[in-house]
Amino acid sequence: MAADFNINLAKDLTSSPEERERFYNGMLVYLVACAVVLVLVAFLSSLNVSRYLKNKREHNQLVQTAAAVSGLDVEAFKNPEQTYRELESYSRQIASLKNVLSARKPLLPVIHNLFSNLPSGVALQSLSTDKDKLTFGLVMPPVSSDSVDPVRRLRTVWEKNPDLMQHVKSLRALTSERRKINNVSVFYVEFECILKK
Repeated sequence: MAADFNINLAKDLTSSPEERERFYNGMLVYLVACAVVLVLVAFLSSLNVSRYLKNKREHNQLVQTAAAVSGLDVEAFKNPEQTYRELESYSRQIASLKNVLSARKPLLPVIHNLFSNLPSGVALQSLSTDKDKLTFGLVMPPVSSDSVDPVRRLRTVWEKNPDLMQHVKSLRALTSERRKINNVSVFYVEFECILKK
């Protein structure tokens, strides 16, 4: 015959109703505090997310505006380090180009002042340039014995031109000869213009 024993081993651990009430109240306060902390964390997280989204919108607007103003592609702003490296390379190339161009002789003002006001009947036939000199040939009507020397007249006009002579060291006629161009007899003179360093 089976025996059933009801033994309470934790009879000394049984809490009183007041202790249970304090425990439940403490747990309730703990749960409320945890809920408040969770709500606060969620609120702060939502603030950070909204701030991030706002900053991202402002950044995109700035990129679009800068791209529109500068003419650069929007892709240039996605990788600014590479763009800065490319811009630095371009600036070095431009500086090098400026140095090269500044070392060149100013041919354009020389050519302008030599040929812009040639007398009637005088025309440019040939032109070549070297590092420090300009060689050119002019054709003009044949010189008669009683007319003024056209070469001397041209040289006088050129030498009185300060805009020309500030770039020119010397200007002289090299050769002169009679030629026929399209069955017309002309006087051909080749000049040499040495540029200042």
